[in-house]
Amino acid sequence: MTAAVCGLLGRCFMVVAVVAVAVSGLAVGAAKAGADSAPTSPLRIGLLPTIATLSLLRLYDPLRLHLQDSLGRPVELYTSGSFHDYLDDVREETFDIIVTAPHFGVIAADHGYVPLFRYKLELRPLIIVPKGSDIRSASQLRGKRVLTADRLTALSVVAELWLRSDHGLVAGRDYQLVEASNHSTAIRAVALGEADAAISGRSPLAQVPPEISGRVETFECRLTVPHQFTMAHPRLGAETVEAIRRSLAAFDGTERGKAFLKAGGFLGLIPIEFSDIETARPYASVVDHPERKRP
Repeated sequence: MTAAVCGLLGRCFMVVAVVAVAVSGLAVGAAKAGADSAPTSPLRIGLLPTIATLSLLRLYDPLRLHLQDSLGRPVELYTSGSFHDYLDDVREETFDIIVTAPHFGVIAADHGYVPLFRYKLELRPLIIVPKGSDIRSASQLRGKRVLTADRLTALSVVAELWLRSDHGLVAGRDYQLVEASNHSTAIRAVALGEADAAISGRSPLAQVPPEISGRVETFECRLTVPHQFTMAHPRLGAETVEAIRRSLAAFDGTERGKAFLKAGGFLGLIPIEFSDIETARPYASVVDHPERKRP
């Protein structure tokens, strides 16, 4: 494995080249919009940085290969250095295709991205605690140290609003909310006894190794939001966007698709409805709150 740090328009990203039997043909970074959109140019998929980078790229490689084969052109996977960077990339229309959080998807739709599919599983935050913990309900989080991948994540936004509305608990006042680098890091810290609890979800929990997931317990948030949105930029052209739609619609029925959905715990892909965007819209406004803006 080789790695090099490169600066792109003032931001630095780690570019990872994976060789031998590891994942190949993947890129991490944020190449700016405006590249050649001819059919032979690579399609750039921007993935939300929910878990460790190499795990994320390995997870989505079956989707990359499926799109590459069905569309007959190269497809590359990208991610951003943080949730703040990713939100900037969405607003700057960096990627050709995005697999993004629902509230980021609302912002993307407002920037012209075309809604395609979302995961069938509803996004319901989980409070994750060590196995055998005395914490059995949200009210017991008072005075505790709680990890979240990032306060911009849909899971964190929804969970914070739930803790405030249902239990009167405010982050920074009633409990300590600490950002980790991603969901898998937060879950691992709880499993190892380094935090009292974490805010996460079923999909991230399904994506960590069994020796980690087996050391935690969970209880659910009352609120839900539609799961991650897959969207395409209209600069690709109507014909290409429709080809991507057809390819994604067939993905569930392929061996690659079945393996991907099982590995991610996603259940399946369903078309994004207008109601999904409107359900997520109230949470989109939260990311502009001063507490969640880039430092």
